[in-house]
Amino acid sequence: MRIRVNSTVYRATAVALLLASPAMLSAQRRGGSAQGGGQAAPPAGPRGGGPPSAPRGRTPLPPAGPTPRMANGKPDLSGLWANPYTPNMARNGTVLDPETRKPLTFARQGEKLTDAVDATRTFDLPYTDWGLKQWKGYDPVNKGDYAGTCLPFGMSRNINSPHGLQIIHNPDALAFLFEQNTWFHWVPTRADFKWPEDLPESWNGLSTGRWDGDTLVIETSGFNGYTKLDTNGHPHSKEMKMTNTFKRLDTNTIEHTVTVHDPKAYTHDWMNLRTWRARAYPDVIMEYSCEENNLQSIMEGAIKMWKPPTDVD
Repeated sequence: MRIRVNSTVYRATAVALLLASPAMLSAQRRGGSAQGGGQAAPPAGPRGGGPPSAPRGRTPLPPAGPTPRMANGKPDLSGLWANPYTPNMARNGTVLDPETRKPLTFARQGEKLTDAVDATRTFDLPYTDWGLKQWKGYDPVNKGDYAGTCLPFGMSRNINSPHGLQIIHNPDALAFLFEQNTWFHWVPTRADFKWPEDLPESWNGLSTGRWDGDTLVIETSGFNGYTKLDTNGHPHSKEMKMTNTFKRLDTNTIEHTVTVHDPKAYTHDWMNLRTWRARAYPDVIMEYSCEENNLQSIMEGAIKMWKPPTDVD
């Protein structure tokens, strides 16, 4: 069960202080603070995909204005955004070919997987043999799920979560402040920034950002292989390279794409296209504590303890 206590984002304070700027605050006042979603973004339950709780009140957005820009002329993505809740990245019609942005077709598409742990699963993505084995065998009920143990969701599942996120942006870097579990993810955008080479693989990976015209391209790699792409359990390997793009269309809207490149898990790259919408004050990012209830449920056996997989390589 999720507990939302107050509007302090204490774990991301250092990131926010480093990145906050008068330009960012000005952009928020112009309507730049937003949460978006082409779909509604309903709040969710204990594991980022459970029964929704009652939403907070919404204030209607003002009419959309021109895209706010930073001092360097690039779009300013700062604001509070409603990203669409996406528990299933392979939902009908959402899997696109990155080259054409049209529905992707592949062999065995839609085939029922009667030997899977969940017999309702289908061949819904262009799996390799390894990827298909992971998809068939995903068993959160009997083997546990890392999210239920309050471990990091991973970059993809963070963005898929339904609670919204704050973006803090300046010309040198961007920070995602996820309401989900009060997590953050920092993205340098300076061309001369290099991550240290000796950093370990991680739950969320390491990201770098670059501009393609007015579109911010964020490439993420270096995953530990423990996470899933979404609540439904679609797999990825340690070798995945994930590309997210963000194009601010106006004060109220961001066009977002996510492309999965993972030759170990999939025979073809595939993409989702989504729309984020702004959220207006008094809607604010709030604290989220998974541990406050889930740890007790784990000790009581109501939530199955998750163990790291042995086949991530």
